[in-house]
Amino acid sequence: MKWNNIRITIFKELRGIIRDKKSLQRLLLLPIIIPAIIMLFGFLFDYMENSKYVIGVNYELSTAEKAIAKDLKNIEFATYKDKKELESKYESREINGYIIKRDNEYTIYTDPTVSSGEIVNSYAYSYLESYSQSLATEYLIQEKIDPNKIFNNITIKDKSLVKEETDSMFTILLSLVITYVLMIVVLACSVVATDATSGEKERGTLETILTFPVKSEELVAGKYLATAILGCLSGILSYILTVPSIYLGKSMFKAFEDITINVNLESTLLVLLVIVVSALLSAGVCIALAGKAKTYKEAQSSLQFISFLPMIPYFIKVMDADTSMFSLVPIANCGMALNDITMNNIKYNDLAIIIISTIVYIILIIIFISKQYKSEKTLFS
Repeated sequence: MKWNNIRITIFKELRGIIRDKKSLQRLLLLPIIIPAIIMLFGFLFDYMENSKYVIGVNYELSTAEKAIAKDLKNIEFATYKDKKELESKYESREINGYIIKRDNEYTIYTDPTVSSGEIVNSYAYSYLESYSQSLATEYLIQEKIDPNKIFNNITIKDKSLVKEETDSMFTILLSLVITYVLMIVVLACSVVATDATSGEKERGTLETILTFPVKSEELVAGKYLATAILGCLSGILSYILTVPSIYLGKSMFKAFEDITINVNLESTLLVLLVIVVSALLSAGVCIALAGKAKTYKEAQSSLQFISFLPMIPYFIKVMDADTSMFSLVPIANCGMALNDITMNNIKYNDLAIIIISTIVYIILIIIFISKQYKSEKTLFS
């Protein structure tokens, strides 16, 4: 193969994307969404932290209950005469939940499908548990029993198992952002691969190109490398926008004050390595699948499922599932590696398995593509 022919093909594909305003806008706008996601979460976290929640009750709070309620942040209590009135106030959104008391039984009513419902439920349980302990302490004192001998028999300490402790909500946010970085790599590769293969077949320009003194292997190599290059650039740009956006969020939002993110020379080089290998693999898969399609729309449809693979690590993180079983899942394993690197939870053995397996996948897909594009059915279907 002649490198000059490959280079010309690479520049041709890159120039085609730059001239195609729609494709260029998609590639440029996708990374910009990352800062928007981070800022949105910052606003939401601060809003949730500073919001006032009202809990309705059908009884008068005692002095002890009022003292406990005063210690609870962002919570107010409102007294109503019966359940019917509480239901009415909840429907009109004057209260965020309510508690019904019958004798010594307290029933908490909240909507667990919304975030405010979960928050109110948590505060309500905290209030009732504190009140229950207050009653128990008062009883023990009346019986001349030291409450410390009942409640403080053991000492409990909390020790985090992670290297740097981070807020769980921020962990989910960062996992979502990293997922989106990898999705951008895949989407960028799919945009270029679709136009470079089925797009050219549909326009009839591929046949014209093959009349030039260029081999099919050189043509495919140029298209593959152009696709991988744009995938790499999109992923790197996304990561570059992620880091300063998080630091900007730290200065803007109180909810982000205590967050930490692992950014140093080692982590940066590892992130770049993972982005490059994921782009090389994504480019190969997209070229192979798009090459089988007869039309541009058919190629787009066949490549849609690939964009879901980067979402696997996010769901694993949210469900706190075992990640080892996904170390060999192509593309998804790169998302897990990016997540671990960014969260300063690098497992070098797992990382090595991910990188080596991805390189093996890349070699296999390149062999497959080289055979696939020797077929006239693929080139002219």
